[in-house]
Amino acid sequence: MKKIIIGILIGFYSLCVSAHSSQISTMTLAQDQQNNWTLHVSSSFDGFREQLIQNFPEIKIDELSADEFQKLVIGYTKDNILLNANTNFIGELREGSIKMEDQTDLEFRVTGLPNEINNLRVQLKGFNETSDQITVFKIIDASESSKNFEIKKDNQFMVSIDKVNGRYQLNGDESNLIAPFIALTLLVLFSVFIISKIFTREEVVLKAV
Repeated sequence: MKKIIIGILIGFYSLCVSAHSSQISTMTLAQDQQNNWTLHVSSSFDGFREQLIQNFPEIKIDELSADEFQKLVIGYTKDNILLNANTNFIGELREGSIKMEDQTDLEFRVTGLPNEINNLRVQLKGFNETSDQITVFKIIDASESSKNFEIKKDNQFMVSIDKVNGRYQLNGDESNLIAPFIALTLLVLFSVFIISKIFTREEVVLKAV
């Protein structure tokens, strides 16, 4: 029992440390009671700094004033987050505000999105194919708070989300479960067949000599 408790504590500690990594950020698209959308982005100061250094090699990032750094972060974020809802609606990030500390938080008013989102494609630009950056994204609308979706290298920094029966899920989630279900079923049937062969005794036939 003591080992289990220690393991849980170690796992929780590791999760907390990872949450503060410069390669982990969060992003929430939220709707208020007046159907206005806002986008909230949170990452470490070092995370933004590394992205600016990578994307603006001609600028001496560490020599910028606080005001210049903040403006560059806001502009970079606005230019590298793409929101496409219900196929024809493009979200535009407006009026960015920033709170810059060890954990840097940004908030944007988003225009161009419909009141009700049936599907949403979220794409992050500015990351190269070797980047280990992970952005945890979720949607909060008037009726639903989605689960967390990871935007990372494995999905080319893009997720496509559908609203099915009032719940947000990754595009194709249900269909993607069919193949594993079939494979699991076949594996179970094969295992039962093999086990039955092992434990079934062959009939002994006595022959006259």
